[in-house]
Amino acid sequence: MSIQILLSTYNGELYLKPLLDSLLAQDYSGGVNILVRDDGSTDRTRAVLREYATVKNIEVLTAEHCGFVESFFSLIAQASGTAEYFALCDQDDVWHGDKVSRALELLSSCPPEIPALYGSRLSLVDKELALLGYSGLPKKGLSFRNALVECPAPGCTLVFNRAARQLLVGKFPKRAWTHDMWIYLVVSAFGTILYDPEPKILYRTHGANTIGMTVGMRDLWKIKITRFLKDAKLHLLIKQAEEFRSIYGPSLSNEHRKILDRFLDSRRRLWSRLCYAASCEVYRQSTVDQCILRARIAFDCL
Repeated sequence: MSIQILLSTYNGELYLKPLLDSLLAQDYSGGVNILVRDDGSTDRTRAVLREYATVKNIEVLTAEHCGFVESFFSLIAQASGTAEYFALCDQDDVWHGDKVSRALELLSSCPPEIPALYGSRLSLVDKELALLGYSGLPKKGLSFRNALVECPAPGCTLVFNRAARQLLVGKFPKRAWTHDMWIYLVVSAFGTILYDPEPKILYRTHGANTIGMTVGMRDLWKIKITRFLKDAKLHLLIKQAEEFRSIYGPSLSNEHRKILDRFLDSRRRLWSRLCYAASCEVYRQSTVDQCILRARIAFDCL
């Protein structure tokens, strides 16, 4: 089984070498190929990449800055047409040596013609890789109803098969919350989602990434409500769902089409929004987030 790792970089010279070393040290017997797209870095990131590009299984593409979402979509579009699996990768993490072999072990149980997506828990570490804790588990399960409003498996953990890539290529949205949320949404509608509760990535936390571990519940509520009132991206959840319906709507099952239509069409009138918020068939994993989601729906703030 062949796999290509898709890495987007942008001004990431500080932690890039440990990441690349961990990718090259994977214990997967089939080896890994790495495709890097540098998104217009202005520091020494490109110099580091040129150094590693001497390794035969690393290819580096340089491009103008477009942002991480578009950069990952570009990587997926330019990925190998012969690779069987693809893994997304962030520039400042460190992978466990068995990250690839673990993901492929689980994914290989899925028929190759069915789109399949693997995601996992994270080990949260500080800048020196000292363990701080672990990301939460998706206790409510993974589904299309969850994918409309959340991606519980971080993009840096995602691995998907060729069928999933074929489903994505040529149908990238103009407006998406994030690349990982879009991938989760698409594959949850047409394929299989696999979640690994065993962390296989050391995820360096930066600033707000530690929220939830270091604050109390009262402060957590305050932080999340403040974000709810100020977040200028909230409208992208609805825009993303609208674009998903435009692109994939005709191919959806009746069940998924009804879920999507109710999510989008309920927002047209206040009473329908209030009724939908009360029932709220879409869901987020956290109880706090779910309560705020209901408020966002009721006040038409998605």
